Amino acid sequence: MDILIDANIILDVFFQRSPFYEKSLQILQYCENGRVEGFVSAHSVTTMWYVLRHEFSLEERRKMFKLVFSWCRIASVGQGELLSALDRGDFSEFEDCVQDECASSVHARYIITRNKKDFAHSKIPALLPAEFIRLM
Repeated sequence: MDILIDANIILDVFFQRSPFYEKSLQILQYCENGRVEGFVSAHSVTTMWYVLRHEFSLEERRKMFKLVFSWCRIASVGQGELLSALDRGDFSEFEDCVQDECASSVHARYIITRNKKDFAHSKIPALLPAEFIRLM
């Protein structure tokens, strides 16, 4: 099963955010052990890199992302995804619409996020980590 992992899930793990850390880590562990095929959108990577620079050194960030990339594949953000997102009027946040387009382009079954309400009009169903864990 293919899933797209929203940036907030990975940031929960990197920052060990309570009370989200445990379930978010479990999502990444499903990717690590091959229970699911995880994808992270390319634009999420650059956003996370920017957010993490305040707390982690360059070398620490490189190691963190290399680890994530060993478990997850990258969903490209190209002209097609961006144009499709621009043509949609059903999302309040463009970035979330691009996430949905990326999930669709990799044929993900679910988007795993902590901000489920942001994906109310998503083509791909959004699940909270706890919801996905129950499904598994």
